[in-house]
Amino acid sequence: MSAPPNIRFDLLANARDSLRHAVELLAWKDVATDDARLKHAIVNAAHAIELLLKERLRRVNAAFVWENVDKYPSLEARTVTVDTAISRLKSIGGVALSADDERNLRSLRKTRNAIEHYEWHTSAKEAKVIVGNALSFAFSFAADHLGTDLAADFKRDDTWRLLIDELYDFARAHGARIEAKLRENGEYPSCCVACGEKTVPMRGGSCELCGHWQDIGDT
Repeated sequence: MSAPPNIRFDLLANARDSLRHAVELLAWKDVATDDARLKHAIVNAAHAIELLLKERLRRVNAAFVWENVDKYPSLEARTVTVDTAISRLKSIGGVALSADDERNLRSLRKTRNAIEHYEWHTSAKEAKVIVGNALSFAFSFAADHLGTDLAADFKRDDTWRLLIDELYDFARAHGARIEAKLRENGEYPSCCVACGEKTVPMRGGSCELCGHWQDIGDT
């Protein structure tokens, strides 16, 4: 009887690991050049999102992760693309993404394909927008549809704060998501004096983006 494998990543653990690489590349500017860090962060973020979508499909039915469900669970057969995963989640899983999220994921997919299969040309500004939106989607999707707070992994040290400080496009995108959710819950959020986003509950308290504690009279 053969021994069990020593290395094992299920879909969620695999996604978490790739997301960690993306975040740490952006937050801790101690490796490679800015351009290389953005390139690798985009690839890792795209990989994490693909796996998170597949994990949500797996929770509906593991066979839906395969392009041809009759081929499940053969690792020699193709698993679904991001586009197919989104389509199946909408039609089978009851998970509909916003038009903005679908558009941003298409842009992320095209960018990842260019990086991995040919040449990649863009501005630093555009690259930061793409990866900022991608990270915000990953954290929100995991929380809303997988019941998993992936952001908590980065709040044990300074990584989350550095990510917000270093990548404004992430702070803007994620702050907008948090603000929208607060408003859906009947809140009228205040602007955080630390991060500048409208992510402080109307009764004051901890900013839901950066964690800064703010009393009502501090705005």
